[in-house]
Amino acid sequence: MAYKDKYRFGLILSGGGFRGAVHLGILKALQENGLYPDIIAGTSAGSIAAAFYACDVDIDWFAREIKYMKPWKVLDPAFPLAAILALAYRFWVRRPMVMAKWPEGLFKGDKIEKWLDGLFKSKTFDELRIPLSVVSVDVETGQTVVFCPKKDIPSFGMRNTVFISDVPVSSAVRASISLPGVFVPKRLKGRKLVDGGIKDNVPVDVVFHQGACKIVAVDLGKSSGKRRVESVIDVLMASVDIMGSELSYHVQKEYPAFYLYPQVYGVGYGDFYRIPELIKFGEEFAESKMKEIKKFLST
Repeated sequence: MAYKDKYRFGLILSGGGFRGAVHLGILKALQENGLYPDIIAGTSAGSIAAAFYACDVDIDWFAREIKYMKPWKVLDPAFPLAAILALAYRFWVRRPMVMAKWPEGLFKGDKIEKWLDGLFKSKTFDELRIPLSVVSVDVETGQTVVFCPKKDIPSFGMRNTVFISDVPVSSAVRASISLPGVFVPKRLKGRKLVDGGIKDNVPVDVVFHQGACKIVAVDLGKSSGKRRVESVIDVLMASVDIMGSELSYHVQKEYPAFYLYPQVYGVGYGDFYRIPELIKFGEEFAESKMKEIKKFLST
């Protein structure tokens, strides 16, 4: 069941690709102002930032380290050269390429999961000091799948939603960031999981049913400017953004929260090295809203 006022302050972090680095700056600003979420939830990129907070990853350290990190070190293409040649052979010699079996995504996701597991020290949800919820979707059943501590599983109120607790945080985050067509879906607990933004990009409903009294939600999907759409990955990300924004509109009408909308323009999947800049932007944005946030939390 949902327990009223079980947690004083809940924080929600939406998906948004590399724009999700903004969440880290917002988290840093909140902590510097003495505001510490009692429970946190995230979808896709937001699940990474939420897990950083719940697993005590130092944001300043990460911002320094990411400058020297090579992105291909955490990406493992699902299309090796041998596979491409084999598909070409099938097309020209044996049968049309449309009949061949294609990989389920551009990247396998194993390397990034291993990297995340190192950052999160292989913790499971029940080992976390701060309760964390990570949202994904079972692409085979259409169910929302929420990973969280066992004690925070509501017994009612969440339609078509499954809660799972006994998995590593890294595996759940890997599932939540599995943008269809980009990452191969994550197989976990007999389920085939993809990006949670497909159904619940701003999971206010999850933390509400887990008993948060005051909820602050950061939504990166609502922007008044044009998106930068220059590649197939950008097209997929923009599509999920648009779908998530439409779904979030209905969630906002039903679940009360203080919503923040950072306006982040011109950031695509080729902007890995802008992460420190985006963290700084998030910090400055949160500082500009801090009086309003404090007022909301104190009333």
